[in-house]
Amino acid sequence: MASRPQPVGRDGFTLIELLVVIAIIAILVSLLLPALSSARESARTAACGSNLRQLGVAALAYSNENRTFLSSGPFDNRRKSGYGPLDQVGWVADYKNSGAADPGKLLCPSSPGRVNKNLNPARTQPADRAFTQTELRQLITDGYNSNYCQSWYMAYTAPRANSPAQAPDMKDIRYVVGPLKADVIGAASSTDKVPLFGDGTSKPTDGDAVFALDGQTFVGARATGDGPVSGFVPGQGSVWGRQNYTDFGPVHGRGGFSIRAGHDRNVGQIVFADGHVSNFRDKNGDGEFGFRPGIIQGISTIVYDELEPKVFGGWLTRSGLPF
Repeated sequence: MASRPQPVGRDGFTLIELLVVIAIIAILVSLLLPALSSARESARTAACGSNLRQLGVAALAYSNENRTFLSSGPFDNRRKSGYGPLDQVGWVADYKNSGAADPGKLLCPSSPGRVNKNLNPARTQPADRAFTQTELRQLITDGYNSNYCQSWYMAYTAPRANSPAQAPDMKDIRYVVGPLKADVIGAASSTDKVPLFGDGTSKPTDGDAVFALDGQTFVGARATGDGPVSGFVPGQGSVWGRQNYTDFGPVHGRGGFSIRAGHDRNVGQIVFADGHVSNFRDKNGDGEFGFRPGIIQGISTIVYDELEPKVFGGWLTRSGLPF
């Protein structure tokens, strides 16, 4: 009996078919990647907001046990600017040592800066408070670290004198009131407008932002706001005016790449004294929340185009600046 002819089989795809499949896969990947990247960044932004809320809660918890002080001051080892060693004094040590929060585990996941700029060995002087590079690396391991920036208000409250001639340096503890107390806030502003912490500006282009500890290179996020900028009040002359908020800045989202900032992030978050967190957009792509000269009710001062009107910038302890 004659055998039937067998059908001719195919061993695989033709080259044309394979190329078509590869092209389809490439198109699908190109369509999916932006969505996946956006979803990942949204998750990181949400995690950052949660971290900031936890730090706001920690500040209030600390104040309940410490005569309404929200902290013992800035995370700053320098004798001129801080009140004690990094592992003993300042908001990071306060919350870490009291158990109110673990700042080293509450890092913004999107920030280019993974450590606090004040952990740069050049910023841990004087000699009687100096840390070795190994000790600073251990501080990071132990959780004495943050890439969030503390507001100048929270660190220092207000100038001791209105005039820059009488109080020339707003990060010198001799010329400021000291750490902020919760019961001071309501006198001049509502709690929903006074910032406590925000995403710290992180610019690899800053002179001392990139540093090494035990052979590992870090990019540091800014630690504490710079405080008020000099202004002019008719009849009073030069005075300390509104806040400089350039140490708060964008670490989320995606915009155009900024050579000055060294990254393309365009959204930053701030937690306020009432515990809520708000997002702010860097509109001009300079990597920070800057200001421009302006006149408000006849007073020569500065204006924040990116933060108005949600962020208070005036004097917390005295009347005179109507904003």
